[in-house]
Amino acid sequence: MATETQVKQAVEAFLNALTAKEQAEQAHEVARETLVAVFAENGINDFTQDEITLSVTPSERRSFSLDKLRKSVSPALFRKVTKPSVDTKAWDSAVDKGEIPNKVIKSVVEITNYVRVLVKPAKGAVKPASKASKVA
Repeated sequence: MATETQVKQAVEAFLNALTAKEQAEQAHEVARETLVAVFAENGINDFTQDEITLSVTPSERRSFSLDKLRKSVSPALFRKVTKPSVDTKAWDSAVDKGEIPNKVIKSVVEITNYVRVLVKPAKGAVKPASKASKVA
């Protein structure tokens, strides 16, 4: 069994790594913005260095209004161009109410185990500012 000191050391190591990750993500975003600006200023689309080619190209991300789409096309076409997914809260509610038989649950649910680590202020504590946000 771990001693309190070992637990504290593990928590501190995790929090330090989390801070380093936040700082790295910020540095990555600044580097990305700089890269895009420098490429644009110099009319560059691609650049190869150390056997790695970086390409900067305008792109677009689409989002769709499912309600408008549903009203605008036939039900068959709507089913063809959309993918259903399970609403886990509605699923859990239906399971709790006994609306879904156990054999159905066993046949359609695949469980993948993992360990989740949550970082949140202790109950009643004021949430501290991120260490990464203090470093500019």
